Amino acid sequence: MLNAGEGKDLVACEFEVLPTEVNEHLLEHLLWCDRADGFTDSGHYDEAVHAYQQALKIKSNYQEAWLNLGAVLCDKLQKYEEALICFDNALRINYLDDFAWYNRGNVLEHLQRYEDALACYNIVLKFSPDDEAAWYSHGWISYELGDYESAIASFDNALELNPEDDSAWYNKACCHALQGDILQAVMSLSEAIQRSPNQYHQMVKTETDFDDIRDDVRFQTLMQELFLVS
Repeated sequence: MLNAGEGKDLVACEFEVLPTEVNEHLLEHLLWCDRADGFTDSGHYDEAVHAYQQALKIKSNYQEAWLNLGAVLCDKLQKYEEALICFDNALRINYLDDFAWYNRGNVLEHLQRYEDALACYNIVLKFSPDDEAAWYSHGWISYELGDYESAIASFDNALELNPEDDSAWYNKACCHALQGDILQAVMSLSEAIQRSPNQYHQMVKTETDFDDIRDDVRFQTLMQELFLVS
């Protein structure tokens, strides 16, 4: 369910959406979307936003334009509040669109509205229980909320779908470390480093999540074996 407390006009997005009219320019919104896609591909994001807005003035219930506009605002311009409005509008058109729910969760995550983001990812996983990205994001939000048990379970689900995801292994190691489960932390960290040693070579030395286990002989042994400490 959309957050009733947001108190915003979910149809407004820095421009006035005009009613859809059936006329000789019926397909003009598609031309504007094609232009917007081209602007996005070439890195002209402000122009892409304008083009999507023009498409939506012609056909305000064109969900794909809302989704693409929201993606540009979120991923390219970091205008998260405006992006949230776009994804809310997309969901008004198709409430069962798991892609729109996922993107809404992503925006809420950027806004640090973690519980609302988690609710979105829960909806995605009801629709698509094999969505690896949703499980990973669910794990990350659970970690941010301090629910390490839930985070570990989510990362495990993501790893069942993609065992080679080094980030999921690393984040799982962090959660185990914060729980004081040194053996599982070392095992998960080893899996992450085996898959992407260059990425974690320096990171693991300064990761605060490992501070409470850093002096443990099992952790130090792993670091020595992987030549990560002098």
